[in-house]
Amino acid sequence: MKTLLVFFAFILLQSCSTGPLGGDLQKNLAESDKIYGKCNNPNRSFTYVQKKICEDKVRAAGPDGVVGDPIDLTEIFDRSDDKKIIYTGANSNQFLWNGALETLSKYSLKTVDSQGGFISTDWILEEPNPNQRCLIKINVTSRELISNGVITKIICQKKEADVWYSSNELFLEEEKSLTLKILEKASQLSKVDSLS
Repeated sequence: MKTLLVFFAFILLQSCSTGPLGGDLQKNLAESDKIYGKCNNPNRSFTYVQKKICEDKVRAAGPDGVVGDPIDLTEIFDRSDDKKIIYTGANSNQFLWNGALETLSKYSLKTVDSQGGFISTDWILEEPNPNQRCLIKINVTSRELISNGVITKIICQKKEADVWYSSNELFLEEEKSLTLKILEKASQLSKVDSLS
């Protein structure tokens, strides 16, 4: 009985490795990979992370089953002739949007939501008056280049005893002036785009 058990163990080991009976571990793994797939092959031992990486590589492989070199997006952008970045969203006109960004380019921006057409600056503090701060909010509401496609709002706060509170002031002329600047820039961008 012992001899028979040793003989079967010998045959089993030979079938999984190179030996006098011609077994080949790599060939056997390749054969079982065809049946189960490389990542789910019970004859391979993967950790959870290794299995996940294997599955990701299989998904990333092309029709030939080979994973190509990774794509470097910076190369794609560097190769473009026009280095100007255009920010546009689904609900905003690209010329109004870019005109608003150029108009606010001297300020630090807190929110830039191209999908919603919304831009907000950080608080703007000016040296002569450290107890007052303002921010500018612009909303591009139109997909068309129209004069009422931009809403500009200026909000200011005043500081008293180290506490900021809303000044409740209206800045209608300043808001109108900013909107006109945005429309002017948008018109210039539109003309440049139509010439190219």
